[in-house]
Amino acid sequence: MEEAYDRDFDPDGHPVNEDDDEVEIGTVGSRTPTVDGATVDASQPARKNQRTQKAATTVKRRSWVWEHFNFTTDVDEDGKEVPLAVCKWCNDTKYKAYSVYGTSNATTHIQKKCVAYKKHLADNPVLAPKFDQKTYCRMFAEAIMFHSYPFNIVEHVKLRELHSYLNPNVIHISRNTILAYCWKEHDRLKLRMRDSLSQVSSRICFTSDCWSSKVTSRGYLSLTAHYIDNNWILRSHILNFKHFPPPHKSQDIYRFVQELIRDWNLEGKAFSMTCDNASSMDVMVSCLKTDLHSRSALPCGGSLLHVRCCAHMLNLIVQSGLSVVGESVVKLRGACRYIDGSDHRLTKFHECVRASGANFKGSLILDCPTCWNSTYLMLKKAFQAKPAFDIFAMRDSNFDFNLSLEEWKVVEFVCGFLEPFYNITCLFSGCEYPTANLYFNNIIAIEKLLLLGHEHEVKCIRDMSSVMMENFEKYWSDYSLLLSIAVMLDPRYKLALVRNNWSHLYVDAKVDARITKVKDAFIELYKFCDSAATSTSSNSVSSRVSPQFSMSAMWETFESNNASGSDALTVVDAYLNAPLVPRSPDFDILKYWQSSSSTYPTLARMAKDVLAVPITSVASESSFSMGSRTLTKYRALLLPKNVEAIVTTQNWLFGYSREEELNADFEVVSETYPDDIDYDSLPLV
Repeated sequence: MEEAYDRDFDPDGHPVNEDDDEVEIGTVGSRTPTVDGATVDASQPARKNQRTQKAATTVKRRSWVWEHFNFTTDVDEDGKEVPLAVCKWCNDTKYKAYSVYGTSNATTHIQKKCVAYKKHLADNPVLAPKFDQKTYCRMFAEAIMFHSYPFNIVEHVKLRELHSYLNPNVIHISRNTILAYCWKEHDRLKLRMRDSLSQVSSRICFTSDCWSSKVTSRGYLSLTAHYIDNNWILRSHILNFKHFPPPHKSQDIYRFVQELIRDWNLEGKAFSMTCDNASSMDVMVSCLKTDLHSRSALPCGGSLLHVRCCAHMLNLIVQSGLSVVGESVVKLRGACRYIDGSDHRLTKFHECVRASGANFKGSLILDCPTCWNSTYLMLKKAFQAKPAFDIFAMRDSNFDFNLSLEEWKVVEFVCGFLEPFYNITCLFSGCEYPTANLYFNNIIAIEKLLLLGHEHEVKCIRDMSSVMMENFEKYWSDYSLLLSIAVMLDPRYKLALVRNNWSHLYVDAKVDARITKVKDAFIELYKFCDSAATSTSSNSVSSRVSPQFSMSAMWETFESNNASGSDALTVVDAYLNAPLVPRSPDFDILKYWQSSSSTYPTLARMAKDVLAVPITSVASESSFSMGSRTLTKYRALLLPKNVEAIVTTQNWLFGYSREEELNADFEVVSETYPDDIDYDSLPLV
């Protein structure tokens, strides 16, 4: 008869107290048991306290293992009764039922040794669901990639104990094994992604950017694909998060990106490339346009390929405006940093807040000077505590950052002027970007705000507007072409909204010139999409027919080209002159074009290409956030290829759901529909 000494744990995971009324069972091994902290000689009968001597039938037993045992008594060598537990399934194995013993041997018997119980489970498969080791490893690999766990988590002792408790059939694996499963999942998903991209009928829009890890100082380049699939669902996937060794010059970036696009076999399907406003990226896109256009014709001769990140350009525009009022901003930034520099000053400042009665909650915000939106939040938060700053200046003789009344007025006007820009930036920076037709009016709103700023009564606002307008015209002079085409593909607005919005900004002659330019580009893109579809069908026929030359075929081609030009005008005019679709908050433009693909097949193909264009590089920023969570100071030795496998596989499996989870606690700015913007009453202060 076996004896045990290990302690048991209750169902909640807490060690069972030996002084409870519960009687545990076990077997005595080679180690010496203890009772109430005193060592007991194993050769002598164990002392039994008053609780141990109670009858077994009157004692509570909370462990799950007791369900498989019957309880009885036996007489030991000294003639004393000993409580015993007998296995219900084999009726052979017995264990002593003293509270000083644990349940480990009883549990081991039921889970691993009892043949009768195993046969019972085999005869009743519902009671014992089939355990698949490969599925377990695959799910473990997915958990590692989703939560960015280290690979050696599979070797953690307590986690292995937990998994063994949940299923004793689990075979524990090493970090190398789980790494192999992660790579197996990555290769499987990459093959599936490659097949999906090859079968999609629309063109692919790319975003790309460079990032340097603060932990390892290695450079990485992200390439993201955006497209509308055959089911008219907007997709965004990280294709590569690849280690990019120096040098990082424009030609090096071009060759690196070109190789990545070629590896995915997407050279003939590119539509646009969105990147920031760095000069190296400008040269990269210019070289890429020449290369792609030489291999396969780009829409509109490649004029739509380069898309500048709107969030980045808006940051440059507003930063130039903040430089006009830089003295007040620098002074207030120094005040916030001085107060936040020590707990003593911070406590004193909160006392000043209470004494002033200011409507201020929370803490001061320290900005990042290169991100204007954080500067706006710092100014807005600090202005709420204006009376507290005045009191703090009187109580702290070392405080040299107190603003004058005129400087506080400047801060107030700047906050009011920048608030609409901040709201538009929040829309631009959304993790789940909307279709391209929703961006045009927000950029129109920016231009309208800058024009109205020229007439503001406060001089600093007029100066800010002048500087910002110069940069707006420098960076966004050609913004209207692509985004105007996207609005024209929105059946609620079409060309009428474009004309209406420009009429608020320009004289009639300039509006007519811009409308003509946009409509010509729209028709040119229509002809390109129509000819691409025709060439695809003709190629499939010519591949089965031997090539022959004839003059009649040349004339037929000439006549068909002329006819296609007139047909394009007819179809485009018919669409633009059709009644507008009533506006409604639940309107889905992708569903509209899916249902209208039989009526306007070429326009539907245009919509697939244009509406998928991202005007920000937020997708690249999201991939960098994933990379920074993966490549921490505790995982600095991760190989670059493993970093790429984790980031890309996480995105292919779960999309950007991890980003949404992390951003759930932040303020969400609701999407504003274009018809909700009143351009005649845009707020200035």
